[in-house]
Amino acid sequence: MRKVVLLIVLSLQCFTVSAQSLFGDVKLTHLQPTEEKANWVRKKQVTPKYPISLAKKGIAGCGIFKVVVNDEGKTDSVELIQSVPEKVIYRPSKKIIRKWNWVQAKNGNPVAEEKLIRLDFCLGGNSVEEAEAICLKQSQYRCSV
Repeated sequence: MRKVVLLIVLSLQCFTVSAQSLFGDVKLTHLQPTEEKANWVRKKQVTPKYPISLAKKGIAGCGIFKVVVNDEGKTDSVELIQSVPEKVIYRPSKKIIRKWNWVQAKNGNPVAEEKLIRLDFCLGGNSVEEAEAICLKQSQYRCSV
């Protein structure tokens, strides 16, 4: 019995595949209005998750989106203004943005708000911290071709 188990363990080692870790980060930047001046803010201020579809293809880039939040705090529309690579990140980004819940940032009557936001999708580095540093640097560059 021991010989069979040992044989199985040794044969499995021959077929092991070394998986390379891929580190990614997403950075959200509020362009207009700034987060401090906004009527609506995201209810949960967590970093959006890197879309699996982009990570599997090794796609990094950025996109600038016009997001309309209605007077009830629901996302009415998401429009791609520009992106690098062109149009590839629109669909996964739209899925992310549509899931956000909005709450009023200021007291008063709720009014619809048009927002301009930027999402940077970054890959690289040997750790989460390095991926975050890469994303911070990438977010300083223009998001256009």
